[in-house]
Amino acid sequence: MKITLPLVECIAGVSAGNLTVGILVLLMFLPPFRTVARADDPRTDIESGNIQAPENRIVGDPFADDNLFSSDFADDSEETRASGNRVKLELHGYLESRNRLRTTDSEFISTRQRLWLEGHGSYGSAKAVGAEPPLRMFVSGAVDLDPGAADLSDDHETVRIYPEEAFLTIDRPGWNAVIGRKIHRIGTGDGINPLDLINPLDYRDPIATGRSDARLPVLLGLATINLPVSKPFQEANLDVIVVPLAQVNRLNSPGSAWESPGLQKLRAGQQEGAYILEDQKEPDQAFDQAEVEVRLAATLSGWDLSLIGFYGYLDSPVFEREYRSGPGSVQTLYVTPIHPDFSAFGFTFAKGLDRSTLRGELAVKPELPVMMKDDSLPGYTRTTVMEGVLGIDRTFGTNFYVNLQYFYAWTSEAENLINDTWAHGITYDVHDTFLQDDLEAGVRGILGFTGQGWTLEPYAEYQLADDWLFQGSLLFFEGPESGTYGQYDDNDLVTLRVRYSF
Repeated sequence: MKITLPLVECIAGVSAGNLTVGILVLLMFLPPFRTVARADDPRTDIESGNIQAPENRIVGDPFADDNLFSSDFADDSEETRASGNRVKLELHGYLESRNRLRTTDSEFISTRQRLWLEGHGSYGSAKAVGAEPPLRMFVSGAVDLDPGAADLSDDHETVRIYPEEAFLTIDRPGWNAVIGRKIHRIGTGDGINPLDLINPLDYRDPIATGRSDARLPVLLGLATINLPVSKPFQEANLDVIVVPLAQVNRLNSPGSAWESPGLQKLRAGQQEGAYILEDQKEPDQAFDQAEVEVRLAATLSGWDLSLIGFYGYLDSPVFEREYRSGPGSVQTLYVTPIHPDFSAFGFTFAKGLDRSTLRGELAVKPELPVMMKDDSLPGYTRTTVMEGVLGIDRTFGTNFYVNLQYFYAWTSEAENLINDTWAHGITYDVHDTFLQDDLEAGVRGILGFTGQGWTLEPYAEYQLADDWLFQGSLLFFEGPESGTYGQYDDNDLVTLRVRYSF
C-alpha cells in the first residue's frame, strides 16, 4: 500500500535457513540447567528482550528466567552475623533464534540470533519474609547477530553488542529510589497506554506483537515516597521521575522493513529536488531538555487510582518547513524533523473483580504538536488532544483468558490536521492453555473503527521442561493506505522462535 500523506512519520540472503540450523544445533548441545522457580523472579518480554520488573510485567508472558548460578558471600565476623547483611549475585540468560519471514515477497526481514545475559545483585538483610534487600542492582545486555535485517538497511549491524538496562535500587523505610538506565512503563491500559511517555520506540524492531510495541531504556532517576493516609484510603505514594535528557523515536533508514510509506515518499521528494530534507533534530541539551513525570497514587476500597502529570518532548517527530534564501535570493524549502516540547495530564484506575480486572486511563494533551494536511507553512500546529482507554480482562474456567480494551482519541479543531476529530478502536487478546498448560494458543491484535486499519496475530507457544520455549505466529496488517496499521500491509510476517533459558 502507498500512503498519501508524505510528511507524516507513522509508528515508526546469507542463508537464513543454514544460520538457523546452526543455532539450533548449538542449542541442542547445551547442558540442561534446571532450577527451582522463585516468586520474586523478574519476567521477560519475549518479543523485545526487555526485562520488566514484576509490577510492570507484560500480560501473557510465558516464562520466568532461571538461575545459572546464585551465590551468597558473607564473612563470619560478629558484625556480619549481627546485621545479617549478605551479598547475593545471580546470573540468568538465554540463547534464542528468532526469524521473521515477510509473506508478500518471501524475504527474511530478520534472522536474529541472540545471546542475552542479565545479572542481579543485592546487599543487606530483608527485614521481613518476602521483603527485598535494601540495596539491589540489575544489569542486562545482549549480543545479536541479524544478517537478514542488516541486508535491508543500515539500521542494523550484522553483529551488535550492546547494554540494555543497568540500574540501582535503594529501598528504605518510607521511600525508595531507582537510578540508572531503565524501561519504566506508565499507565494501566493493556495494549495502548496514552500516558506511557518515558521510553521511546525501538525503531529497529518496533512491533513486538499484534497489540504491543517494543521500547528502549533511558537514563532516569525515580523516587517513590510513601505518604501518610487515613480512612477510607489504604495507602498512598508519590512517584517523581526525571529523565535528564529526553530520548525520542529515531527515523528508520532507507530500505528498513519499518520505513513508513510516508517517509519513503518524503525522501523521494528530496531526490527530485522539491526540497532539502535535513537530519532529524533530536534533544541534545542535558537538563535543559529534560523530561519530568509526577504520579500521585492511592488505594481506595480496592481501587488503584492515580493522577499523572508529564512534561517532555514528542517521541515521533513532526516536520517543520521553512523557506530560506540562497545565492541570488533563490528561496529553497527546508524540511526538518523536530521534537517539540509538550505537557500531558491524566488519570488512571484499576480494580480487581473476582477473576476479572477493570482498568482505565484518560490523558489530556493541551497544545500537542500535530501535522497539518496541506503543504503550507508552518507544517504543524498545536491543538488539544484527549486520549482514553477502558478495558476488562477475565479468566473463564481454568485458563481461558479474554482481554478487551477500548481506546479513543479526540482532537480539537482537526479540520486542517492529519488527525481525525474522533478516532477509536479496540485491542484484544484471547488465549487458552493445553497439554497440561505447557501449550498456550490464541489470537491478539488491534481493530480500528475509524480508518486506522487492523492487525491480527494468531500464535502458539510451547514450554518444554522449564528451559525451552518454542513459538510460532502469523502477523497480518490490513486497512486503508493512510491508516496507522494499513500502511504496513506489505509487512505480513511469519515468526518462528526457539529459546533456551539458563
